[in-house]
Amino acid sequence: MDDVISFLFDFCEKNKIGIQHVSYMNPNDPSVSYEWPRLIILNENWKESFEKPFILAHEIGHVMCGNAFCYYIGNNKAERYNECIANKFAINLLLNYCEQNDLFFESKYKFAETFGIPRKLYYLLEEVKVNE
Repeated sequence: MDDVISFLFDFCEKNKIGIQHVSYMNPNDPSVSYEWPRLIILNENWKESFEKPFILAHEIGHVMCGNAFCYYIGNNKAERYNECIANKFAINLLLNYCEQNDLFFESKYKFAETFGIPRKLYYLLEEVKVNE
């Protein structure tokens, strides 16, 4: 897992995105990102630590796609759209990591499990080709 985190940190550095690691947040508080300054505030206490690679890739997606700091409440169509865009970006960024490192998975679900993609987002895997 450290290798993928390093890959994501390098991606941020190359794209001038700062990362602030916050260890005093509540385990239920989501990480957030901002377009300007290009910054991700990463909750180091997140309740599901195995999700950290996906969370970081997701927040990178918000910054890169220009829809950062759009706090998800769940009832606004634009918010759901922005979350979906960030999720798709994150999955593709993690696939890029796999391609660069010749990583292969027996299934899309093993890929998702490896990088902490929540089960509720598995429907997005149908749009993505995993090295099966």
